[in-house]
Amino acid sequence: MSADATDDCSLGTREQTRNLIIFAVNKSLIYLASPVVYVGIVQGALFKELRTTSTIANLPSSVYFWMTPLPILVAWYFCAVRLLRPVLIATYLTVAAGGATVTATLLLSEDREVIIAAVVVHAGMLGCALGVAATYEWEVLGKGVTRSRRGQALGLAFGVGPVMAFLAALGSQAILDRIPYPWNFAALFATTVPLMALAAFLATRFVVPQPAVEVPREPLVAGVFGGFGDFFRDRLLFLAAIAMILVASGYNVLTNMSLFTKEALGEQPARYVGYQNALRFGFKIVAGLLLGWLLARTHPKAGMLVTGGFCLASVAWVSLVPGRWFLLSFGLMGAGELFGVYYPNYILSCSPKEKMRRNMAFTSMLNMPAGFAPLLFGFIADTVGAAADNKKFGFQVSFLVAAAFLIAALLVVQLMLPARPQPQEPDVS
Repeated sequence: MSADATDDCSLGTREQTRNLIIFAVNKSLIYLASPVVYVGIVQGALFKELRTTSTIANLPSSVYFWMTPLPILVAWYFCAVRLLRPVLIATYLTVAAGGATVTATLLLSEDREVIIAAVVVHAGMLGCALGVAATYEWEVLGKGVTRSRRGQALGLAFGVGPVMAFLAALGSQAILDRIPYPWNFAALFATTVPLMALAAFLATRFVVPQPAVEVPREPLVAGVFGGFGDFFRDRLLFLAAIAMILVASGYNVLTNMSLFTKEALGEQPARYVGYQNALRFGFKIVAGLLLGWLLARTHPKAGMLVTGGFCLASVAWVSLVPGRWFLLSFGLMGAGELFGVYYPNYILSCSPKEKMRRNMAFTSMLNMPAGFAPLLFGFIADTVGAAADNKKFGFQVSFLVAAAFLIAALLVVQLMLPARPQPQEPDVS
């Protein structure tokens, strides 16, 4: 062991710093690609250009989340630590290939149904691939960086990273405003190709401590479904999972918030999606730095309460504030979007080292039930708006339902979860 290593990581300070910097840079590359890989706002605007209903415009978001259980199978099959980097490389290259495919479809096909299908399939591929990348990079963070430096890693990744997303959002708005359809949307998808190729290269540079003996792959039923049972039999993991499903469901009203631009401002969503993303990630820059500082000085539960509170504030703002001021709701939701970091971090804090990868894979699966929420919100906006002959009212009802999900999540966190969870020790009796 290196002289400067600590008791929960066998790597020295230099190797740990290398890992956390690569972790942060790869997150920044994802943020640069965020207009496309953060499925929702741009896909909804594209579908509105194709004159779909609000329900269909929410379909890419739902499919994205429905595919998130697949990382569990990947984590089970490629269980060896030595395969961690090759899986990350393959995953990022898959995302690059998907972006190239949608770009070609937009430029070569005029068939509306073909374009819709390509975008929906691409969203599902992103749900799987980015879930795998997150699962394996969380393991890098868990094994290749000490617990005391995780706040530094998360603050760097999710504080500096959103600066890239802010710039990407402004750039995407310039593209949408100045380039005609379909070249504008094709350009957005095309930018993901070199970014994800670079992320694949950087994944080769991670330093991962290798175990003396690799844990053998368990049989499918025991390894996947047995682990599933273990996950949900742990009281803290179960409650944290419920809270994450609820907060993710409330957050998934984001596409409806963008579609609401037509009712709020009388203009098509594509005129504002870049500005909405700029506010979303601009607020996320400040929130990411503050939440990393908060984690380093308090406890994992604090980040859950703060991010869930921002999501709830966003939904309240979009419901109550008229005119262009409603756009600030995207900034509040951008800060709240970091629930995707701090709810999994709580689960990571509950997990013994030997179960980190599996538990983080199960955590990505929690997005699947939340994947029904976008379709629910789109359906509410369409049906309630039609029944009342008032589209704005339909959207407002969907915001009210989202607020109910978020309030329930915050109650679970505040009343049922301890501030400083500890991994449950294996039973050796």
